[in-house]
Amino acid sequence: MRRRRSLLCLAVVATFVAVTTACGGGSASGELTSITLADGAQNLSAFNAPYDVFAKDRYWKESGFEVTPQFTQGGTQSVQLVASGKADVSVVGLSSALQVAAQSPSVKIIAITGGNIWQMAVPEQSAIRELADLKGKTIGVQALNTGQYLYNRAALEASGVDPDSDVEWLPIGTGAQAAAALDNGEVDALASYFGPLEVVGGLTRSPLRVLPTPLDDLDGSGAWIVNARVLEQHRDEIVEFMRGMSKTSIWAQQNPQAIIQSLWDTDPATKPRDVSDADAMASTVALVSAYWSKVINFGPEGMYGVLSDEAVEKAVHFHFDKGIVEGELDIAESIDLSVARDAADYDVEGIRAAAGQGNAP
Repeated sequence: MRRRRSLLCLAVVATFVAVTTACGGGSASGELTSITLADGAQNLSAFNAPYDVFAKDRYWKESGFEVTPQFTQGGTQSVQLVASGKADVSVVGLSSALQVAAQSPSVKIIAITGGNIWQMAVPEQSAIRELADLKGKTIGVQALNTGQYLYNRAALEASGVDPDSDVEWLPIGTGAQAAAALDNGEVDALASYFGPLEVVGGLTRSPLRVLPTPLDDLDGSGAWIVNARVLEQHRDEIVEFMRGMSKTSIWAQQNPQAIIQSLWDTDPATKPRDVSDADAMASTVALVSAYWSKVINFGPEGMYGVLSDEAVEKAVHFHFDKGIVEGELDIAESIDLSVARDAADYDVEGIRAAAGQGNAP
């Protein structure tokens, strides 16, 4: 299995080298007003609405930024676009951010979101109560080349379960296909993360129950990255960009309905159909609440995207020690959370009051 991960990393490196010869997309001089945001979500949804809609049309627009989301086929492609200069910034899984930062100085990590999104779940009536109970069981996962697989196998290993010999992994896709595999007993558990987990749980015959995981003791699920040249030439603008995201994270926790409504106003097709407005809003809030609580929220340091030096070191070492990321990383050279820390300099209570009232500050 280690060979599988090595081959995957080699494939990423090969593609990365090919794209890094392209010309950059950031401004070479002058004020930065146009920002390309690479988003690996592939399409617009409630999950990425905080930045692809709300921050873009409110705080970033107020700051004079024209932000253009560029949807990609996942985190790997997103980091490649930022590294090559074809995109300026991106929000990706921490593993993708660390992998590209370990390969090239062209990318800087400027914010790391606190909290763990990676989870294992079982049907409510299952006798499985903890990860150790999964010995001898079959675990469903979207695919074997995903973060869902790599993170959850690390969680098993940390729980005394050999992820190669003690369990069987079965790719089961997403949505209705994954729900059917759980309902018919083809798999005993689902390895996923907040977001897709709620989608599958809404399709199974019985609710899903999340198992306790040692990953909950680890901060750092997602990261904001920026092209290094863009950061060097336009640090003040990137700080202001992150300030808009920090303000948006307050709305995500205090008034998620405002963000969801802005999504529906922008793209009515994203609104649930054949239900009342109240039910559509309630179901969408329930769908995103766990995910937003981890990645669109203030971290343990009381700021968006800021972790302590100790937490950063712990997260980085975990990713490399467990084989989620391979290579070597100079933390001081690759991670600069001072950007997110400087972005926290604004009237936080004023934004909280505005979000609570549903009014723009």
